[in-house]
Order: sequence, then C-alpha cells, then structure tokens
Amino acid sequence: MRFSQTYTLIACLVLVGFTAGCPRSGKVSTGKSPGDSGEALPEDLLKSAIHQLRPENYTIAAETDKPVNLLNSWRSKVQASTPTAADLSQIPPGWITETQATRIQEATYDIGDAFHIRDAMLTHAIATFLASRAPDDVGQVQAIFDYVVRNIALRDESDLPLDPYSLLLLGTGSPEDRAWICASLLSQLRMDSVIVRPQGDPDPETWLLGVLLNGKIYLFDPRMGIAVPSTDDLAATSRAPATLEAIVAHPEWLKSLSVRPDEPYPIDAKMLEQPEIAPIINSVSWSQRMKQLEAVLPAEDVCVLYDPVSDEGGQAGLLSRLKKGIPGWKPEQKPWGYPSQRPELMKKMSPSAQNEIQLNQQILKLPIPVNVDPVEKKITIGNPEFKMLRIRTDQMLGKFDDANKRYLSIRHLELDPLPAPVPQIEAMNRIAADFATYWTAVCKFEAGEYASAVEQLNNYLKRYERGGRWGFAARALLAESYARLGDYKQAVATLDRLRSDDPYRASNAIRVKRWNAQAAK
Repeated sequence: MRFSQTYTLIACLVLVGFTAGCPRSGKVSTGKSPGDSGEALPEDLLKSAIHQLRPENYTIAAETDKPVNLLNSWRSKVQASTPTAADLSQIPPGWITETQATRIQEATYDIGDAFHIRDAMLTHAIATFLASRAPDDVGQVQAIFDYVVRNIALRDESDLPLDPYSLLLLGTGSPEDRAWICASLLSQLRMDSVIVRPQGDPDPETWLLGVLLNGKIYLFDPRMGIAVPSTDDLAATSRAPATLEAIVAHPEWLKSLSVRPDEPYPIDAKMLEQPEIAPIINSVSWSQRMKQLEAVLPAEDVCVLYDPVSDEGGQAGLLSRLKKGIPGWKPEQKPWGYPSQRPELMKKMSPSAQNEIQLNQQILKLPIPVNVDPVEKKITIGNPEFKMLRIRTDQMLGKFDDANKRYLSIRHLELDPLPAPVPQIEAMNRIAADFATYWTAVCKFEAGEYASAVEQLNNYLKRYERGGRWGFAARALLAESYARLGDYKQAVATLDRLRSDDPYRASNAIRVKRWNAQAAK
C-alpha cells in the first residue's frame, strides 16, 4: 500500500501559493510588535504573545514573528530582571553543537523559541489528560506510550524529518519519531527518557525506549508498539512494563516477543547487561530566557519550558537525575542524536518527501472555497479556511467528541460537488475525506467508544483499504478495538492476512499470540 506514490502524483497538482514553511530557527526583530504603541504593560505583551502561541491559535495565524516580537518587547520592558547567560561549563563536552551553545546563551527570543513554547503547551495538554487516566506514575507512562502508538501510525515509506508538533498533527512517523514524541510528552510530567541500545551493536533496529522512574528504567519498544513485558505468560491481562534490571534477570520475557521460532526478537537479555544509554534532551530548555518565561506564564498556560542541566535552587538537574536513575551512568554517554539531526535532514529532503510534506500541509488548510461568477462564468478560488487544522488540533488537545462531530464536514468534502470543476482541490478533498474518516475512528477509540470505533474502522477498510493512507494502522486499531470489547476471536480474525510490507506485521503477530492465549484461558 504505497500511498506515497499517490502523494507524489497529487502533489504535482497542488495549487501554487498555498505552501507553508516551518523554519526551526531564525532571527526576528527584537523591538516592538507591529501596532505596539509602546504603552502596553509588560503583562499584556506577555499574555498576547502566549495567546498567539497556543496550539489552537498559533496554527491558524500566518506570521510567526508577531508573537516573537511581543516576547522581545516584553523582555525589554522587564530588562532589570533579564537573566544572565547560561553557564555552558555545566554541559558535558560533546553534548551540543556551537550553534546550540550560542542559542542557549542568547537573551532574545527567536522563531525556534516560539516553536518550543507552542510545542510545550501542546504536549503539556496531551500529557495532562493522559495522566488523568492512570492511578500512578507507571500507569501514566504506559498511557502516554499507548496513546503515541495509536496516534502515530507507522509509515511504510521513507522517513520524513519532521518535529514532534508536525508529527502529531500529521499522525504518521517512524519508531524513532514515536520515541521522540513520548519523550516530549513525558518531559511535561518531569520524567526523563533515554534510548537503551546494546553495547556496540550496529543494528539500527536493536534499541528500546527507556523511561526513568522510581530509580528504575522501564522499557518500551516503539517499533512494535508494545511495552516490554514483565511476564512470559501470554494470557496475562495486566502487563506492566519491565524494567531494565528485571529483564536481565528474566531473559524469557524478551523471548516472548519473538514472532516465530525462526524469527526471534532482535534483542536478548544478555545484550542489555551493559547497554549504551543515551539521554533524550532538548537544549532549548536549558536557556535562562526559558527559565524567566516559565516563571511568569499565565496560570492557564502553565507548562514545562525550562529544565536545568545541573542542580539549581533545590531542583535536581538532568545530570543528577540521570546518575541517580541509571547505575554507573557517566556523562561520556552522549545524548541521542536523532532529534538534533532533523533540521539538517530537512534541508536535504528528496523531492518525493518534500511533495508529501507539502501535500499534508495543503490537506490541513482545507476547505478551500470555489466560487463561480454567474455572469462572467469566471472561477475564483478563495482563501483556505483551515477547518481541518482546527479540528485536528482539537483532537490532539483531547476534545474527542467535538472533533468527531466536526470531522463529518470534512468527510462531506468528497461527496459535495464543487460549483465548478477544479481537479487540484477535488483531489485534495478526496484525501482529506480519507484522513477524516480514519481520525474519526481514532477519536471514538480514545473516547472509549470501542463499538463505534469498530463500525467506523470497518467502514474505512471497506472503502479505502487498497488506496487509503491508513489501511495498515486501521486494521491494527480495529483488532485492538475488538480486543477491548473482549471479542478476542474477532480480533485475531481481523489480522489473519498479515502482509510482508505491513509495518505492523511483527506487533500484530505478538498480539495474535496473546489474544489466542487469552481466549483459551
């Protein structure tokens, strides 16, 4: 199901002038915001800037530099309390680039900071409502991991170098993207994440996501979308994630993740006796300007913007937490390089990857009105309404019932004829209906309406399986929905046609073994 071929074909038809770039850094004016008379109070400037950076507002606004200018105007008015530059000597050698070091020490805000603030508000909102679903810390981590697995569908095509915000909006990514998003969400609960890899193993698939909690490292496999089990009992209904220490003592637990005897799990317990452990970091959160800003955020916008490297004012720094949570860990084990590589890879994207990103951006801007002058018979194309983007953002913010109802208007774009034929918009409307149909099912699942999710996903697969964007993910979620209803037989039957090109093939095989065991029990 190579939907990327359709993307490339349709992207060639996308209307000129609707492209939206997403730079990750860049200087803007440090003076007043356009229209600022100079009389505004500092708190008013701050509230206005933060209001514009809220996910539900920022994604609709066209000019990123406006909130950045407001932040710098606010900063200039509170100059007396402007923080000193960060002490780079606290950062272990080799952890950051010269560019990152320069940005950490800057006092002024730029576009990259705007993205950091926006991302923090979005991930804080998601992490907060997910944490409310669990009774304890371990349950919260499990809830976040499961949510990311459901909402970031594995791609069957090449990697796209996007940031967590874009990945969440578009809903697809690689196993590494899943790990990165999990880490971003967990950081809002002040939990640290690491990549656990066998010592010196060159295989790119032999790694796990680790979460530091209660002096232990809990393990998850983002590729399979499964927490590493703390039992080898396939019929167990409660599956707390295993810790690194426990896995070494119980090698049979990892063996239960083997797809078949001739297709063993790529990691065994012996490989994890002395693993490489790479922290997942965000260097922007070390800057003193983020410390100053977090301290004065409006109550309704509170989120984690700042996280010191070293102990500070009674708050344990990252290095102390890593040393406490990882026996024998030393700063010589450098951070995970994946996040810092994304900006450079973005500059070197292939034309097909650029087309896919561009088309996804167009879909989020729909609907685009088409008007016909009855006298002159002239066709005019209006400005994008961004309804799809607003609905998708609401879904990310946990407003599942509302998003579910509003996706219906997007699904109707495919059915309602335009007043005049415009092939480019008609093609995008068809793809948007595909997206909205699947995302409606995800909303129903997240709301706990599993029977409705089953109905919606079955409808999706009947209509879109051969050419739809979400075929593999929809089938996996359909099986999971049946399992949530206790219908293990139907859950297994849903996955009876595993394809070799299905990125969910291995995880589906493990789930089938578990559901068969649970049904027998």
